[in-house]
Amino acid sequence: YVIFFLVISSASVQLYLCIHDNYRSNPFHNFRHCFCVTQMMYSMIYLCNLQMLSASLCCCCHGCHHPLFCRYQINARTELAVRYNDISPLENHHCAVAFQIFSQSDCNIFANFDPEAFKLIRQGTINLILATDMARHGEILDSFKQKVDYFDFTNEEHVTCLKMVLIKCCDISNEVRPMEVAEPWVDCLLEEYFMQVKK
Repeated sequence: YVIFFLVISSASVQLYLCIHDNYRSNPFHNFRHCFCVTQMMYSMIYLCNLQMLSASLCCCCHGCHHPLFCRYQINARTELAVRYNDISPLENHHCAVAFQIFSQSDCNIFANFDPEAFKLIRQGTINLILATDMARHGEILDSFKQKVDYFDFTNEEHVTCLKMVLIKCCDISNEVRPMEVAEPWVDCLLEEYFMQVKK
């Protein structure tokens, strides 16, 4: 984690520490997962020469305060499912926690942004974090497939769709890592699922 914190400005350190503190110690959905997703996004942005650094911040926040019980939120009619009207309850919760963090005076990296710029950043952040809901997997991929043959970087809708696909790829990127890295993550995921079954 040390390298991760060294590459950000000192003004942002408090923000990232607060994000860290808002991750739970789940076997899989924890800050280490957030770190891996963010690192993969940075690699994709760098290797593809993309101008999407705000996507890295979305990766950091995409699982903030993730409850251990994550399956069947809607069917179980949990508090989160009711609060968010059965629409991506976990992902909406992650967004809400992220913007609660951003609103703290010592974490507000958007304090000097004009309202219109902040509105765009907020909507972009929400779009990307909600894209990590696997229930929307087919919808997002179908949308991207319709654009890929005539992709236009000047078209905001196309770029947004690309960002959504990228964060989805990063979220499940353990499978493309070396076996010695990927296998322990499988064990963590199975442990987390098993803990949910016992609840």
